[in-house]
Amino acid sequence: MASNAPLGEFLRSRRLASDPSLAPLPTKGVRRVPGLRREEIAQLAGVSPDYYARLEQGRQATPSDTVLASLAVALNLDAAERVHLFNLAHFPVTGRGGPAARSARPGLIHLMEAVGDSPAVLHGRGTDVLALNEAARAVIADFYAKPAGERNVARWFFLDESSRRFDDWDAVAGDVIGLLRLDVGRYPDDPRLRALVDDMRTRSPLFAAFWEEQRVAVDVPVRKVIRHPTAGALTFDVVGVSPPSEADQTLFVFTMKSGSSTEKAVARLMTEWRSGGALT
Repeated sequence: MASNAPLGEFLRSRRLASDPSLAPLPTKGVRRVPGLRREEIAQLAGVSPDYYARLEQGRQATPSDTVLASLAVALNLDAAERVHLFNLAHFPVTGRGGPAARSARPGLIHLMEAVGDSPAVLHGRGTDVLALNEAARAVIADFYAKPAGERNVARWFFLDESSRRFDDWDAVAGDVIGLLRLDVGRYPDDPRLRALVDDMRTRSPLFAAFWEEQRVAVDVPVRKVIRHPTAGALTFDVVGVSPPSEADQTLFVFTMKSGSSTEKAVARLMTEWRSGGALT
């Protein structure tokens, strides 16, 4: 019988992270371990305890979409986790993992050029940085100054102390890990993704700890504060744009409120940058 260990690991992690108080089940005794019990998830999803146990042990590779939908409800999965669940379950049947596009989509480059001095970074598969504008180089990090193989957001976050300029670093780093894991679920046969994760788990114990949490994320608007070494605290609302024809590429634009102190500080920073390169 085909196996699916990644699916089982994800199900177990979400079960242990679930909140029993939110489940429509009667309380039964003292809980000595976190989360719901296997038999409780099975009851909520309408499957037998033995069947769910095989899923969590990786011994049942291809559950139906109906079962997956029921498990998503039972585990109270969010949108990103639901996508990841279906990706993991479908891989043994469909197979995926073709090479990622290494060149940026022209339409996204044009959009990046149109946002003015709002920092913009174009992510490829596995949080590779395919392109970024001058404002992103000045405000966030100058990825163009790095060797081609190191232009990766996950590498920067966990191997470069300059990423600590993000307020609430743990939450932002968790989003980065979540984006990477979502890609690993989509393309489990991509050797570059496997090599990236293996290398980062070896080089960064913190990355390894975050990775074990099984986080997944999608690009959603979120407020971020960056404490720049010369421009001070900068507040942005980040929006991700990904064309339907190229799900592997997402342009993240750090938007600024018109007339805000952030817009004024970035304008000054960009004047310094263009006159000879600002401190980043």
